[in-house]
Amino acid sequence: MYYICNMNKDVIELVLKDVRLNWRERYAIYSLMLYVLCTSYIAYLSFEGIINDRSWIALFWIIVLFAAMNSSLQSFKRELNYQALFFYTIARPRAIIIAKIIYNSGLLIFLNLTSYLIFSIFLGNPISNKISFVLCIIIGSSAIASLLTLIAAIASKTNNNGGIMAILSMPLLFPLLINLIKTSEICLIENEFYLVDNHILFLILLNIATVLLSYLLFPYLWRD
Repeated sequence: MYYICNMNKDVIELVLKDVRLNWRERYAIYSLMLYVLCTSYIAYLSFEGIINDRSWIALFWIIVLFAAMNSSLQSFKRELNYQALFFYTIARPRAIIIAKIIYNSGLLIFLNLTSYLIFSIFLGNPISNKISFVLCIIIGSSAIASLLTLIAAIASKTNNNGGIMAILSMPLLFPLLINLIKTSEICLIENEFYLVDNHILFLILLNIATVLLSYLLFPYLWRD
């Protein structure tokens, strides 16, 4: 019980630390918002505001994917480089990875919900079952963030952070992205929530598996 209480305290403090540091460097968040805005506007110009439903869904998740990769790329810029020794002495490695997953998940959920709003303004909104789609965005964003956080931790140990992350993430993200696209296509049908159940369950289980894998493996990366 004492270990769990201290663990929770460390996680909360580390999440608040990331929030404060990234709020000071707001240009990173603004650049991601600008990326979403520009890509949505370019899609609007390319399709002249008229796009079929499946293309809308595929393009939306592709934009989300690259926004997620850009936001996760610098996840361990501080913890595993110049300040590694300092964090090694004050925080548990498992608390660090859990805090990173929580922060990245929250950031990605915010970005993706904002992307959904911007995308709907430029290209309309063909989604009929909006509640299920928003739930898909939230759970899917958390799953993407969990997976990319673990990959970013691995990639940060190499000299080619961006290249290694791209190589490792793409094969792992493809099944997840395909599931999100299929789930979103079901959301085109109104009042068909029961059809989404299995896909949502897959996303939840994948998220849990990724968090557990990060929890078990990250201490070995931390000691390296």
